[in-house]
Amino acid sequence: MKQWKVFGVALLGVVLAFANGCIWTRAKVNDAAVCERAKAIVPGKTRAEQLPTVLGVVPSAVIPLKDGRQVLVFAYGDAKTEGVSLIVVTFTKTNSAFSAVYVLVNAQGVVERVQTAPQQELAWETWPFGA
Repeated sequence: MKQWKVFGVALLGVVLAFANGCIWTRAKVNDAAVCERAKAIVPGKTRAEQLPTVLGVVPSAVIPLKDGRQVLVFAYGDAKTEGVSLIVVTFTKTNSAFSAVYVLVNAQGVVERVQTAPQQELAWETWPFGA
């Protein structure tokens, strides 16, 4: 009977070691709906100061051009990390997909062009060695 107790305690220890070492983390940059909300921007009418209200976020970057125009970058994306940690060894895998809405604004502050790209949807993976 004593052997079964020792075996049971050892098995419980192994199970807890594996269960305790699971890793799932997520990092989001803005909301992916930024791409959908960008459809409300009307080139020639929408002004630069209206963009944070329309898109719901402030620009991630503002790139000045030589002729007084600017490119406003509204970045968004998602990164998911999953893995397992076994006392001294950790195996993880991170999948990430980031995109942006680029808005070209003229020197008078009026939108000239909008370029969007939809974000790729990321699935959670349960094993860090998958493709």
